[in-house]
Amino acid sequence: MSHGGLVRKSERKFIVFTSLVGLLTLTSALLLALAPAPLTADASNSLFAIDAPESLDEIFANTKAPVRAGGWKYIYVHQSKTPTGNASTLGRHTNGMPDHFLIGNGDGAFDGEIQIGQRWRNQHGALPPAGADKIDPACVSVCVVGDFDASLPTPTQMRRLSQLVNALQSRLGIPAEHVLLATQSTGTSATAGKYFPATSFREGLLP
Repeated sequence: MSHGGLVRKSERKFIVFTSLVGLLTLTSALLLALAPAPLTADASNSLFAIDAPESLDEIFANTKAPVRAGGWKYIYVHQSKTPTGNASTLGRHTNGMPDHFLIGNGDGAFDGEIQIGQRWRNQHGALPPAGADKIDPACVSVCVVGDFDASLPTPTQMRRLSQLVNALQSRLGIPAEHVLLATQSTGTSATAGKYFPATSFREGLLP
């Protein structure tokens, strides 16, 4: 092979190599852009776009303190009463958001994203949402982002909420009658909101 042929072959190899490097760089950039935002101290973990119920085992596996199954007696579901939000923006206290879990609506957190707060990670009781005087210390609190006195939750939020509540019921032995859902509208986040689909939600609860 002539010297010129060797040079052209070497140039082709170089072009292919640089193109491959460029493609890998672009792919990495796209993956980073599509990934969930970095977790804050308030959201110790986050489950995003995972539809398989068994994936929720993670909420029991990655806690700082052992999950106190006998200590959790109720599950309380309420709205954030805000059109947007996540564990960081809705945290009203120096030690994180007042709830154990938060389910995003696509504005502030991915639609259906489950953010796990410090209170669940440390197995501490929740704080009452705005408008409530108190919350039972044996109650697992779940905040669903949205103002459901003005609009419906997204279908993805409802699917993920059902998966989360069913997982908590199953692991903690919480019956359907101990899943608390205040449906009357009081203009506060202490309720589920008048447009929350309470009937269909309850139909999906474990006995």
